[in-house]
Amino acid sequence: MDKNENMLFDNRYDKSRMIDTIDAFSDQCREAIKLGKGFTFSVQRPIDKVIICGMGGSAMAGEVARRFAKVPIFVNRNYTLPKFVDKQTLLVAISYSGNTAETISSLKAGIDRGLQVLCMASGGKIEQIARSEDIPFLQVPAGYQPRAATGYLALPLLVMLSRLGLIEEVGQWDDMFTALARVKESCTASVPLGENHAKELAQALHGHIPIIYGTASNTDLVAMRFKTQINENAKQPAYWNAFSELNHNEILALVRSDLLANQHIVLLRNSYDHPENRIRMEIMAGLFDKHDVPHTDVNSQGETELAQVFSQIYFGDYVSYYLALMNELDPTPVELIEKFKVDLAKKTAPHS
Repeated sequence: MDKNENMLFDNRYDKSRMIDTIDAFSDQCREAIKLGKGFTFSVQRPIDKVIICGMGGSAMAGEVARRFAKVPIFVNRNYTLPKFVDKQTLLVAISYSGNTAETISSLKAGIDRGLQVLCMASGGKIEQIARSEDIPFLQVPAGYQPRAATGYLALPLLVMLSRLGLIEEVGQWDDMFTALARVKESCTASVPLGENHAKELAQALHGHIPIIYGTASNTDLVAMRFKTQINENAKQPAYWNAFSELNHNEILALVRSDLLANQHIVLLRNSYDHPENRIRMEIMAGLFDKHDVPHTDVNSQGETELAQVFSQIYFGDYVSYYLALMNELDPTPVELIEKFKVDLAKKTAPHS
């Protein structure tokens, strides 16, 4: 890495060494799969739908599960439960910290309604509730930022739901690990800018507003994850949408090139895109060129759906990390979020 590149990606800003956690993602995933396989539980009634309650990085585990669903799976980011839940609903409460207010509220609502429940957390109030209510509880390792614990949250969930026959069989892990290894090999910090696609994309996005486009029921969850990682790690605006919905509305924004001058489109592509969505992306790429909108394709690694989805998630983590360094920021702290939680707790605390 030359002197100029050192200035672009100055790792002195990474005071908490997030790069070590990113580089070790495969190890996290291997441990997470073991956690899921070793978690014993039973269901008392037939399950015909699943509601996964979580926020932020914890909710992303639900989005991954929804991608492989064989029954309706709903990701609930709310204090309350939707009216459709009934005794055939499995509620999974996921909160990395164990203290997420919305998740605790919806978990209590599910207990009150007699739902079958599973809980995942590193500890906190959710562990206390699970222990007191005799609810199966999977404890994941503590000490991570929730967004950096995606493997610990998503993969045990896939193992558990697959065991119940509620999602597609995802037990072929070798291809996923091969794909993750390829991403790390090409994106880790020691790989120079000219050979490192994550650094190149971070450089292209620097000073711009990233707009991440995926496809419905495929890479839409990756687009959302990509966006939120840029928000939390790089501390800058980013947005996402999905084909083909965006062709019914957002496409019209292209005529306002004066407003679009500072955006950069990222097109997520993999082998499981619907053929018509591939055509839509090609047409849109042509429109971006015509209207001078900068854009970059991000492809996937691996053969299986799980490998391709996780390889793109992993790549996005590297991009958001390098973008944080270019913004001269430590990617780990999320001080504004923490301050907001404190202010919220003060305003919602019961008055004596």
